Amino acid sequence: MGKKTIAELLQEAKALKQKEIAIKNEMKNAKKAIALEYADGLPEEAKQKQIVEAESILNSAKEKAIIAKLAFKQAMKAIKEEVLLAKEILSFVNYKQTNSLSKTKNSFLIEKNLLTFNREGIKTIMIDVSKANWEQTFKAELKKQGINGENRIADNIVYKAQTLLKSNVSI
Repeated sequence: MGKKTIAELLQEAKALKQKEIAIKNEMKNAKKAIALEYADGLPEEAKQKQIVEAESILNSAKEKAIIAKLAFKQAMKAIKEEVLLAKEILSFVNYKQTNSLSKTKNSFLIEKNLLTFNREGIKTIMIDVSKANWEQTFKAELKKQGINGENRIADNIVYKAQTLLKSNVSI
């Protein structure tokens, strides 16, 4: 058996599609015939009974749908009120956070030859910057307070003090 060309495959696909359409039409016609035979063979009382039963099912379904919608709306309203309360709380907390005094991590103050360093959690350090080795003295004082050379924290503080001092001297 040789390979089929694309044109042959497309023709087969079209033929299958036509068969599918024909089968669907046959099925529709068969369903109509069955429904007509059933409806014709049923007595009038049974037809009325089935109609009433179907209408009652539809009405009860509509009522259930309305009740479900109302319950959903009430639940959503309660959830929205909770969300509104949570948003109000958050906005109040954010208001307090953004408008309160901010904490200062490091503060430097230079008066004449005295450098004053403040940081939360440690005592104020005062260093005389007129001396030649004030950087080492400053590092030693930081080490006494618990800020040692780990992660270059002390070095960074000394560097900031040096740059601040240079900028004040140049003015």
